[in-house]
Amino acid sequence: MKFDLNNPRTLATTGVMTALVLGMTMVRIAVTPVNGYVHLGDIGIYFTAFAFGPWAGLVAGGVGTALADVISGYAVFAPLSLAVHGLQGLVAGWIVHDRPAPARLALAVLAGGLVVVVGYFAGESLIPVFGGLGAATGEVPFNVMQEVFGALGAVVYMAVARAYPRLWQARQS
Repeated sequence: MKFDLNNPRTLATTGVMTALVLGMTMVRIAVTPVNGYVHLGDIGIYFTAFAFGPWAGLVAGGVGTALADVISGYAVFAPLSLAVHGLQGLVAGWIVHDRPAPARLALAVLAGGLVVVVGYFAGESLIPVFGGLGAATGEVPFNVMQEVFGALGAVVYMAVARAYPRLWQARQS
């Protein structure tokens, strides 16, 4: 799928994937020490980035998680989630770009996970409302746990792509 927001199919697909990420982000696994939460949204971000490309991953990842933060009462995290999870989707989708081989999917998940862990650490360290360096350090294991769950996005993508080969063909058109 060529990312063209003037194309109704692209707009609809990106909107649906953003809603999917929003819904999956609302599924909380654990609450963190700075009152953040570990969620399943990264599964949707990786799936979107792999199935529909880096720009769809950017929009769905950033907007979906930021909206989930606002809706669930964590609005203070929304700008950070927008930037970090958007970049996660962009990087993961860019790495897989034209070859969704298992090794590339694994590399994309590792790179996307690094973006999330480093991005949240930097944001939580530098923005005083999050508690500074000590609180950010305490969040690292939770962010790593979230990325371990998020890696299931690659597994889901591979299963769906095998069952529905048109998924990869649609991305190339």
